[in-house]
Amino acid sequence: MTVLPRVLSGLYVIFSLLFLTACGGSDKTEDATAVAVSASTASLDIGFPERFSTISATVRDANGELLRNATVQFSTDLGSFSATEVITRTTAETGRGGSNDAGNGVAAVRLFPGQSSGTATVTIYVNGVQATSTITITGTALEPERPVPASISITASERAIYVAGVGQTESSTITVRLLTSTGGAAQDAPAGINNVRVSFVTQPNGGELLFGTQASGQLIQHNKSVEVATKNGVATLTLSSGQLPGVIELKAEALTTNGTSYSPAIQATIPALSIASGPTHSIVLSYPTENAIEDMGNGIYRRVGGLLATDRYGNPVADGTVVNLGVIDSVLLSNRAPQINYGFSSTVIDGNASTTSNSALLTDLSNALFKSAVITRNNTSRYIEAQDRVLILNAQAIDKSRFVATLPDQNSSLTANKAYANTANQLEYLVGASLLGAQIAGVDPAKTALVSGQAVTTDGAATFYLTYPANQNTIRAGCVDPAVDTRFSPQGSAQVWVVAEASGSSATTIDNQECFSYVAPATMTETTGQTAIGGTAVVQLEVEDASSIRLPFMNISASISYGANNTGGLVVTVGNCNSGSNRRTNTSGLCSLPIIVSGGNSSDIATVSLSTTDGNTLTISVTVP
Repeated sequence: MTVLPRVLSGLYVIFSLLFLTACGGSDKTEDATAVAVSASTASLDIGFPERFSTISATVRDANGELLRNATVQFSTDLGSFSATEVITRTTAETGRGGSNDAGNGVAAVRLFPGQSSGTATVTIYVNGVQATSTITITGTALEPERPVPASISITASERAIYVAGVGQTESSTITVRLLTSTGGAAQDAPAGINNVRVSFVTQPNGGELLFGTQASGQLIQHNKSVEVATKNGVATLTLSSGQLPGVIELKAEALTTNGTSYSPAIQATIPALSIASGPTHSIVLSYPTENAIEDMGNGIYRRVGGLLATDRYGNPVADGTVVNLGVIDSVLLSNRAPQINYGFSSTVIDGNASTTSNSALLTDLSNALFKSAVITRNNTSRYIEAQDRVLILNAQAIDKSRFVATLPDQNSSLTANKAYANTANQLEYLVGASLLGAQIAGVDPAKTALVSGQAVTTDGAATFYLTYPANQNTIRAGCVDPAVDTRFSPQGSAQVWVVAEASGSSATTIDNQECFSYVAPATMTETTGQTAIGGTAVVQLEVEDASSIRLPFMNISASISYGANNTGGLVVTVGNCNSGSNRRTNTSGLCSLPIIVSGGNSSDIATVSLSTTDGNTLTISVTVP
């Protein structure tokens, strides 16, 4: 009999709550249409900083209903909404009339007197509606007087920065402190007075600047000196670099409450700061000769190279400077030696190509072969294609390297991927690609593996590697006089060129000192085991590198020495390899070398010494029977 009354009692409570909710008015800030403001007291005294006036805002909606849960903004032009710090803006929400809020539809804040006398105007704002109330603040603030400065210190967050525009740290935070005789913070200047002057003593005059905030609150900059104000004895400035490297010294001086120098002057000088290297201006490539080539064990060689990148003053560029790398091993077209025969009756080599500023065309009216140039690679004809490299050897650095934009549609001009910066003529160029397998990669100190196509500097230096196939069909490509190397069609088309470009600058270097070199030492052997002859004979020679790769087109030097008792007029002559016109190995690294013997008595002897570059010496004894 007691269950039903309890259920009815519960439903009664729920309906009561619903009724109160339905009849209680709005509860959103957007519904506010009117606000009234009142203050608990009309005046405050600076001498009693803990006392306050309660500022109450009563908010109503369009129906005149008290508005709950609305956010009200309060601001004041004098005094503070906190007794311990300066707060001139704050917000509060209107209440629901509970014991813990300001009242139904009312938001309230406390206004404290602060440190300045006058009339405080408190502005209340909600949903576009505002009202004001004024409070009179009287009395005089007692400021504790800090001692005047006895010394000054100046420090820098960065002792070495870089010139602007190289992607490195370009600024340093300069901190100046005014100190008392006990090492505490000295007094600040009166309002509106700058009490610290910071100036350049030494500078490279490359556009470096000092930035600081004056007593007025204005941020200023200057290339010689700035005057700023301290806060709690500290002033913070910023030194930014310009376009020149060099040494910077800064001097800080404390100023009186009148903004003038103390007598004697209170000064301090920061130890020299450094503005390090500028943008990359020069890249030099270098190739070691000792232990420079690694046999990867799979028919592949890897050759090490190095580069030095400097600014125009000889300083190493900033650590982390990226140098882009490229390589070509096959030249499709060139207007410079070696002469490459493309099937035409003649090829003009006149170095007379030209570029025009803001145009992407490379023009060569004399050597009209862009559309027709063809070489043989992988047993097929290869013409100039989009993304092949265009290298102009004697152009300005910014114009030296480009890529082919589209297939050539005419013989006298070639469209590059971006416009040339300069108008120039008498240019020597070549167009090529990596068609023999050359790869180039560099070292990035932040990564464990090589990075394809780039190297990253440390102390201005970087390391890179050229990787290439090592067999008698490709070994020494680019190392041999083009007029000699007959393995590639057309003859002379196998050239190895390395391109190095500094990222974000116009520094570009092109050179052909890297090639598919062999692992030293070269070893020459007589393949039939013949080490002594008694008359004219042909010796069979083979030249290999340290990894047993046969070396084509290796020059063989010969010298002859005779015994002391050459009474019969023995004469020994060394001929040419393979019945040819020179003493070089053939494409297979072999040489059939005739040794002609004439005259001599049975007691006459001679020794033929045969050697090759970076190799051993092979001796053949000649004895007259």
